Amino acid sequence: MELYDILTLDDDKDYALLKMETIKDEPYCLLVEVDQEENPLENSLILRRITLPDGSFEFEELVEEEYNMISEIFQEQLMNEIESEEEAA
Repeated sequence: MELYDILTLDDDKDYALLKMETIKDEPYCLLVEVDQEENPLENSLILRRITLPDGSFEFEELVEEEYNMISEIFQEQLMNEIESEEEAA
């Protein structure tokens, strides 16, 4: 699984993998819904990636408290990336 890969989830919607981070030894993925032309839509998800014994993977939803904590970490990282890009320009 690579950044910007398009994944179809159980809700039959397509999502692009925007960011993947390991936090407290758990891999978390930030996904954004995309349309048929792979343009981003407003819906986004943060899910835990679970690797299965056969090497495949599935996603697990987070409880609200965990979601809030992980979303804050992703938000801080994205803001830092934007600031770094602006300083470089």
